[in-house]
Amino acid sequence: MNKLIHYLQTIDLKDTKIYLTRSTIEKACIGLMAVCALSVFLGRIPSKQTLTLDNGKMTYNGTVVANKMSGQGNLTFENGDKYEGQFQNGIFNGKGTFTSASGWTYEGEFKNGIADGKGKLTTEAKVVYEGTFKQGIYQHAN
Repeated sequence: MNKLIHYLQTIDLKDTKIYLTRSTIEKACIGLMAVCALSVFLGRIPSKQTLTLDNGKMTYNGTVVANKMSGQGNLTFENGDKYEGQFQNGIFNGKGTFTSASGWTYEGEFKNGIADGKGKLTTEAKVVYEGTFKQGIYQHAN
């Protein structure tokens, strides 16, 4: 400790003025901005990962972008429900298949996590509803 105190007392602060010029501060700021921009860019590169979510109640295997499920993947729930398809920002979005552990299946388009668009719902009793869904509700063609 005494050596450190002695060293600090012998530092001549007049010499530090040479290093703290406007030019060196600008270069340091540009370097810092480049590192920040690079970290944002590298965080957006898609990668294949396996995620365990909600304290192990859900398991995701697929593409991850910025720590969110984005792209093609499989999500398995604790109760046995499964979703295989496209994700965007952690939500079912695009084409996919949801299979319930109780026996019903929806295959088609999802928007914001809900069946929305063209799809096919097969119930536990094997009744099939095929056509357009809006906000999760089958739109009966008249």
